[in-house]
Amino acid sequence: MPTLPRRRPAPPAPEPPPTTATTVPADDPYEDLPAARRRLLTITLLSCAFLGMLDGTVTGTAMPRIVTQLGGTDTWYVWVVTSYLLTSTVTVPLYGRFSDLYGRRAPLLLGLGLFLAGSLACGMAPSMTTLVAFRAVQGAGAGALLTVSMSIVRDLYPPSRMAGMVRMQNVMAGMLVAGMLSGPLVGGVLADHAGWRWAFLLNLPIGLAGATVLAVLLPRAPSKAAGAGRVDLAGIVALTCGLSLVLLGLSLKGNTEQGRVRALGDPMVGPPLIAGAVLLAALIVVERRAAGPILPPRLFAHRTYTAIVSAGFFFQAAGLPVGIFLALYLQQVRGYSATFSGLLLLPMLAGMVAGNRLTSTIVMRTGRPRPALLAGAALLTAGSLPFLTLGAATPTFMIAVWLLLIGLGTGPAMGGASIVAQNSVPRPDIGTATAGSMLTKQLGGAVSLACGQSLLSHLTAGPAGAAAMTGAIGTTLGWIGGLGGLLALTSILLMPELHLTGPPAATPAADGGPLAGKADGG
Repeated sequence: MPTLPRRRPAPPAPEPPPTTATTVPADDPYEDLPAARRRLLTITLLSCAFLGMLDGTVTGTAMPRIVTQLGGTDTWYVWVVTSYLLTSTVTVPLYGRFSDLYGRRAPLLLGLGLFLAGSLACGMAPSMTTLVAFRAVQGAGAGALLTVSMSIVRDLYPPSRMAGMVRMQNVMAGMLVAGMLSGPLVGGVLADHAGWRWAFLLNLPIGLAGATVLAVLLPRAPSKAAGAGRVDLAGIVALTCGLSLVLLGLSLKGNTEQGRVRALGDPMVGPPLIAGAVLLAALIVVERRAAGPILPPRLFAHRTYTAIVSAGFFFQAAGLPVGIFLALYLQQVRGYSATFSGLLLLPMLAGMVAGNRLTSTIVMRTGRPRPALLAGAALLTAGSLPFLTLGAATPTFMIAVWLLLIGLGTGPAMGGASIVAQNSVPRPDIGTATAGSMLTKQLGGAVSLACGQSLLSHLTAGPAGAAAMTGAIGTTLGWIGGLGGLLALTSILLMPELHLTGPPAATPAADGGPLAGKADGG
């Protein structure tokens, strides 16, 4: 009997390509929004982010009036700011991950509600103790305003709308800088003319209007991230407690208590830092085993994402101390007023705006953010190292040039780092990626301020004291800024190139299909 030939089995159907950050899902609820609705949502989201950043610094100039009316010591003065910083930082990754798992709408409205409740309570606070507690509540809501708002802006302007995406990241970065720098001015004006409580109560009409717009117009769009429906309680506890302890230790290190500078061996510094580091190390093990991790380890499998969050840490670490410690030099060494000292920092602000604008132009023309980031890191280093030569007679013009270089250097990282972070991971992880990028920047600032304060205290200790202030400030800014800039440059050099290439208008991708953008090696 003849043998029948064997029939080869049909090859399996190819799996659909994974959804990447540059892929527009077919059921994307943001894709077909009318232009007017898209603009109104964008303005509302920018306003929310602005409020969150503004309240981080609004109490600075109002604090003397607050302490006078409510009573308290210098310790309470520090904690009115620190409590907001702690809660707004540790909640960033939580809001980012929850927005990926359960959609952007609920976490943003929850955070906005907490922020407004905290603002009302701060405006009615009867004592310093309650004010510090309510500031913590306010900060817990601000974590959503800064993170989820940026994620939704990315959803509204995906790479298929690359010009809009880059423009919105540019505007968002400008709003955050404006909020950070205008906070002291707003707080001082309100304290002098309307009462310090209005620094908090003014949030209510703006926030309530924003909440109404978001509740009515924001699409209900849950993301389909892996592990949706599972809450990583162990990861949440390890992350929040670990970050809180580390930030607590860093915030107290270098502070003066009863004439004594707190060092690493201080019981309020060393133990919290060690305990926080242990919990964060345990977080790595917990997240690898979690079904729905709050900080997915797979994000760091993307080389581009890992490099950009590292670069963001060093950019912030290098640039932030300048605005803090240089004001000390201008007032205590040069004898300038607080107002004039603030005006002398304008070259850095102008540099930030110009650097941010140039970055957006380069990205829109070439689709490649890496060259602008490399140039930024180089300029940041070049502007920081000359501070090692700072003296009491250094020409003000030279200081302005250094500040301009630092501003031009930090400008590309303001919007460019967010663009890279959001476009180097799968689309369902954009909220978590945005939160991770913001978290590392905030940690970079906290670490550099703590190191700067410790170095400054060490250099000015002893009988020389104030006489050594000039050299100490210059050394601090030169070493921290220069080293941070070089490390940022190294991180960008190790980052694979990211190509943001929008599709031609005639291709199916223009109607919501896959795009041509990709991150090489990412």
